[in-house]
Amino acid sequence: LIIFLIFMVGCSQKQTDNRIAEFERILGDLQAKSVNSLVSDFEVNLGKIYPDLPTEKAYRIYLNEMISDSTKNWDKFKFQSNQTNSEFHKSGLWDEIYTKDSVYGLQINQAGKYMRALYAVKNSDSLINRYWDKRQAAGMMKNEFVVRGILSSDPDFSDYFHKRIVVLEFSF
Repeated sequence: LIIFLIFMVGCSQKQTDNRIAEFERILGDLQAKSVNSLVSDFEVNLGKIYPDLPTEKAYRIYLNEMISDSTKNWDKFKFQSNQTNSEFHKSGLWDEIYTKDSVYGLQINQAGKYMRALYAVKNSDSLINRYWDKRQAAGMMKNEFVVRGILSSDPDFSDYFHKRIVVLEFSF
């Protein structure tokens, strides 16, 4: 029984590692590094805002506060350091996620590496699948719709992909 459990955990870990490797391969080395920096900045900010909470719970509270009518301090949602923001743009990651349209403003780059990387792993996770489908169909959405969609998908904020979806959704 113990050997079987070890085998199952090992297979599950290998599948996760393969998904991450495929996602990062499609996204590109510089862009993957930039995403990791954004996640790090985001989690440092969560620690400042919610010092007594575990990171996973802080993600959930952060999202709920972001769409709450009672939220007045919008500065707490700014998490990117100047260095990380510069890396976000210089790495080309911003261009892989967004495009500027003279008529509609900021839009999702549907053909960018980010959407292609998510597409490659979307069938492995219900939140990724649902997010990709909605993003593909609707493009840019109001924060409230995105947050409610993510939270209704029972996110696991220790998950590599769930974290990146949240962080990149609110990185402009």
